[in-house]
Amino acid sequence: MSGFWGDGGPYASWVQALHTWARHDPADLAALPRLERDQFDADTWERLTRHVLDALDARLTEWARRFALAFGEAADEFSAGRELTQARVGLRSVRTLVDHPGLPEDLRTRLGVLMDQHIRSLQTQMEHAVSQLARSGTDPHWVDQRLRTLRDNAFTSVLDAPPDPSTERPAPFARLRHRLRFPRTGGGREPARAPGAARPSPPEAGDPPADHWTTAPATAPRRRIVPD
Repeated sequence: MSGFWGDGGPYASWVQALHTWARHDPADLAALPRLERDQFDADTWERLTRHVLDALDARLTEWARRFALAFGEAADEFSAGRELTQARVGLRSVRTLVDHPGLPEDLRTRLGVLMDQHIRSLQTQMEHAVSQLARSGTDPHWVDQRLRTLRDNAFTSVLDAPPDPSTERPAPFARLRHRLRFPRTGGGREPARAPGAARPSPPEAGDPPADHWTTAPATAPRRRIVPD
């Protein structure tokens, strides 16, 4: 296994790419080598699988942060639908790792099941968060509209198979850790939110709306030593 642990070895190449991808830095996943089960022992596969799960969790955590900010600032249903569309693009980008042909088929299958569970959970969390607003005195018509927008632009549309209504164990990925802050609706009462939710500063007059989905490119290549 010459070069296995060193620069250019398959394990090192995958771990380096996973750490880079998790930070939203440019990473050419398509260039990663195909891995076979007999290449590594069980302990090495366990470590590599943990690196994959950690990278997925990091990307999903950042996705949830950006989505909460963007969706919370959507003042109307058109804007909300646009942010949900952007959010689905982000979920599909995460699936590029889950579905990577370089991973063994059994691992891709396991990751796919976890990812699908997580996406279904995200959809349930969002619908529950909006439904709760009706109990706090928010205009029921607004709540119904926002729920319809959520369901018409469901996260679950990115799944390979229809949602499974059976009870599932939660996937080991980040939940929506940033609670949603909804804008005022017309001249009525502002929808209530859970305590502790952060509210972004309003833009200055004349400023374009914030694009929370933009990823700033790295200013210069960075070298990083990745521990095993």
